[in-house]
Amino acid sequence: MAEQLIGCTTGIACGAVTPDGRPLLWKTRDVGNGNQEYHYVDDGRIPFIGLCYSNENGFRYYAGVNAAGFAVENSNSYNLPEGGGGWDAFGNMQAHMLATCRTVDDLEHLLDSTNRTGRSFNYNYGTFDAFGDAAMFEAACSSYVRIDAAETQEGFIVRSNYSYSGDALDNRARNWGPNRHDRAYALYRHAIENEELTPKYIFQKVARNLAAEGMDDYTLPYDNYYEDLPFGMIPLDGTICRSTSRSVMVAQGILPNERPDLTTLWGMVGNPVGCIASPMWVRAGSVPVEYDGPNGSEICDHSMDISDWITKTQNFETCIESWKLHNTEGNGIWDWSFAIESNIFDRVESYFQSDNFSLDMLENFQMLLARQVSDSLENWLPPYYEVEVFEPIFWDNHVLIYWTPPEEMDLGPEIRYLPRYNVFRSSEPFPNDNQGELIAHTTETIFSDLDPPNGFAFYRVEAISQ
Repeated sequence: MAEQLIGCTTGIACGAVTPDGRPLLWKTRDVGNGNQEYHYVDDGRIPFIGLCYSNENGFRYYAGVNAAGFAVENSNSYNLPEGGGGWDAFGNMQAHMLATCRTVDDLEHLLDSTNRTGRSFNYNYGTFDAFGDAAMFEAACSSYVRIDAAETQEGFIVRSNYSYSGDALDNRARNWGPNRHDRAYALYRHAIENEELTPKYIFQKVARNLAAEGMDDYTLPYDNYYEDLPFGMIPLDGTICRSTSRSVMVAQGILPNERPDLTTLWGMVGNPVGCIASPMWVRAGSVPVEYDGPNGSEICDHSMDISDWITKTQNFETCIESWKLHNTEGNGIWDWSFAIESNIFDRVESYFQSDNFSLDMLENFQMLLARQVSDSLENWLPPYYEVEVFEPIFWDNHVLIYWTPPEEMDLGPEIRYLPRYNVFRSSEPFPNDNQGELIAHTTETIFSDLDPPNGFAFYRVEAISQ
């Protein structure tokens, strides 16, 4: 049974456990609507950058940072006492937090005031401020529990969709995301023990983590069978990076004596498997048009196209074809996208440390990086597409196979192909798309195997992208 769509996995870490001393706030947003974008908002109160649905017209935001160095995000909590009524439905309360709160204590005062009136839903709110406070609030409809990250033994807090102060912790329901929680917790612990907890680590090791429940040998490509799925396929149900993961925010706080409006929002829209992160700053006074265009976010659109190529429905579940992310040939999407993303992290660090750093150039800098992300995603092409092979014809000790040319197939986004095909043969069913003996290159849509093996033979054809 699939987990509830509105999920989210989050984490808050105090500066004491990060290599550079800056607090980190993470949210992977799991919802049904895949169209996401970031807005810059300045309505006369505290300016902020917020995450929302595409072309959002109401004052509703689901994560963000403001000019005071305050950051906030939330996840639903399904084991706190239920209430009703109140005012915080559908992102309104977080929008108000971003526009009015300067400190973690301000958020607590807001919860105090709404305890009396009641709140519509139960949430875990993660937050930090420019003064070094970092906390998680487990907020029921008329009460809350504050947990300061610096006062925990680990220095960090992760949550999926339940609260430690709630009920039934010894029998966690599957829709609470226990596997997501436990996996994120273990990854944070590992990062802190190795002084690796950075925004880059969170994006590449945590937010994109695909370890399914009970998966002990998680590597990519996944060279194994998971339950009754085909070889190398992983279900995107209880993983941190799910089929419904639509966006990611990692907010990186400041050090003492740094400008609060230089709090960095590392953003990603679209499913993390097919996207690349880039930074934004409230000090820039805008967000790049690639995140908030007249027709939505083009980065999000490109990411969804790539994600469609990587995923497949199998046994009524959305699954990832893991060899398309990383493989021995080095042509997986992550083999390519991680290099671009790592370069962006390096460029940002170098820019802030360089003599050429200028506050007045931040807007142009974030626009340049967002443009690079969008262009890279738009111009990326799958290295191949598996075409439909018709029933082979056996004749005179030969095997004749033929297939549909790609231009006659519905491939989703515009994909250009060279008139060339690779033909593979195997004595067993192909356990994944990168196995089998390459026996021919051809420009035709028909091939005759003049020397087929005795017994069974299996064939696969790839169309090569331009």
